[in-house]
Order: sequence, then structure tokens, then C-alpha cells
Amino acid sequence: MPIRQLSARGVRNLAPLVLLPHPRVNFIYGNNGSGKTSVLESVHLLSSGKSFRTHQLKHILNRDDDRLEVSIDLADSPDGEPGDSLYSLRLKNGDHLFRLNGSVLGSQADAATRLPVLVIEPNTFKLLSGSPEERRQFMDWGVFHVEASFIEQWRTFRSLLKQRNAVLKQKELEWLDVWNEGFIEAAEKIDDYRRDYLQRFKPEFDRTLKLLDPELEVGLSYYPGWEKNTPLADVLKKQAERELQLGFTQAGPHRAEIRIKSDKQNAADVLSRGQQKTVVAALKLAQGILFKESTGSPPIYLVDDLASELDGAHRLALCQVLEDLKCQVFITSIEKGQVLDTWQPAEYKVFHVEQGNVTEE
Repeated sequence: MPIRQLSARGVRNLAPLVLLPHPRVNFIYGNNGSGKTSVLESVHLLSSGKSFRTHQLKHILNRDDDRLEVSIDLADSPDGEPGDSLYSLRLKNGDHLFRLNGSVLGSQADAATRLPVLVIEPNTFKLLSGSPEERRQFMDWGVFHVEASFIEQWRTFRSLLKQRNAVLKQKELEWLDVWNEGFIEAAEKIDDYRRDYLQRFKPEFDRTLKLLDPELEVGLSYYPGWEKNTPLADVLKKQAERELQLGFTQAGPHRAEIRIKSDKQNAADVLSRGQQKTVVAALKLAQGILFKESTGSPPIYLVDDLASELDGAHRLALCQVLEDLKCQVFITSIEKGQVLDTWQPAEYKVFHVEQGNVTEE
């Protein structure tokens, strides 16, 4: 469901904020440092529990505040069901509280399921050149949102991985086979979830990339975290001596990733910066399209500084996909015309940010 109201206090240099966004497209413009990106951060913070710019609360919290508060009211569902209300409180000392409709939330995952958010911003384009962990997290965002039981299975696997690593560190060889059995079972379930998701994702990515740039040829392949076409049990047996020396598990879903190639080479090594941006935009858009197909409703997109990341033709292609998706979008730019001169959707609002104050035009 789209956001009906966003309230924020204590977020960077933003003045206390109450925003009534459009359910479709919201343009937010202002000078660098004015606070426009902080509006997007507020939404992302409530959805994921962290900013897309930093993992440290002290960099997000306004220096004159001792607390950071964000609340979001979602629109009612098409059948008239009242929309959820989400609230997050974070104190300077590190304490935090999440609430859903007034009740305390047990985990951040509960908020994420009700407020699915995808971000396209300058650092997003490190998805190609960054670490395997970034591509693994991208993949797992999609799996988490379309497979309800994935999160519990992932928690089970992480617990078993921790126990297995403890056994390896203590060199307790007699316990290794005992932990291997549960570890392998949990690992294979995670692997099955990911394979099923990527089988559905790849055709959508190919189609979306063609919409953005018909000339680009990019292929996706999946690395499960161990030798291809070899049972994990055999890999663990083969690596046992080495793992006992290192004290940690070398093979498993925690080492998985998506490999993105062009002309049989890593895309980050052979594509221009502009082409890399287009590929990452296609990955993010395809993920949102598949999310909508799986759940019946689209995610919310946060697009930061779009004009500096893509040229006019690619911006227009990306925005048209977003409009066809009929999702709620928040787009920032330095100047209003940087986006509006390229794309004027059927329904939108414009907000101006100046010295931390947000006003609707």
C-alpha cells in the first residue's frame, strides 16, 4: 500500500516533518545539503531499520536531538481495510522501539513486509562492482518478500552456521558430523528458495533491460556458495581439514551470489559507467515487477538524484517503467526541471526542500 502520511523528527537537518505524498509520483527537489535525500532516508529507515547511506545512527540523528522518530500511515486497501500505521523510535544511546498499529513489533522483518521499499541511488550502482554480499542481499530481498517462510529458514541456517563455526574453531572434530547434518539440510532449503526465485527473475530482468537499452547484452548466473554440480556434503567433507585450520565454514549459502556478466566477462569490468547504471536500474525495476506479480501490489521506490545517474533517454525509459508499474515513487533532484522536463506522469506532486524545510508546491 502507498504511504498516506510520513512524519519525521530528528533526521539529519530536516525540520520536524509531516508529508502527505501522492500515491503515485512525488518529485522532491532542492540544493545539495538541503535535506531532500533525508526524506527518502526516513522511509527507508522505517522499512529496513537502517539508512541506505550509513549504518551508524549517529550520522542520521540530528545533532540537536536525543531521539529520532519516524511514523508512516499507509493508505487503506482497495477493499476498504484500514492501512497500517508504523512507528520507529531510536534514541542516541542505541535503544530503539518499533510499533505496528500501536503494538510493539517483535522484529524489523515485520515492518519490512508491510513497507516494501526498493532504492535506486548513487551507491546502488555498486551492485555490479561491490562485494558478493551486496548481490546476495539484493537476491535475498526478493526471496524474503515472495517466500513467507524464507526468513525463518534463514534464521535457522544462521544459527547452525554459528554453531558449526564454533566447532571448527575449537577443533572438536567428533562433533563436526553431528552439526553437518542439520547445516546441510538448512543450506539446501535456502538454496532451493534462491534458485526458484532467480528462475522467475531472469526473464523479467531480460525484458526490463531491453526496455531501458535494447543494445545491452547481460547474463545472470547463480553461484550457490560451493562447487557447482557437487553435493554440499561432499564439499564439506573435502574441505574439512582446511576449515579446521581456518576455524570457519568456507562453503554454504552465506557465500552465494549472483554473477552478472557481459560477453562472458564481469559486467563491472567491461561495461561503461553509464551502461552499469542501466543494468542496475533494470535489476531494481525487475525486482519490483516480480514483487507485484507475486504479491498483487507494487513496492515503493525511492530514487535519489536520478538526473546525475542516467542520461535523458534512459531516465525517461526508467520512469515509464515505474509509471507502468503503478507504484508510489519518491524522486529527488537538484532542480525541478531535471526530471519534469523529461517526464511528466499523469499523477504527481512536487515538493521543495530548503534548509531542511519541506513545502508542497
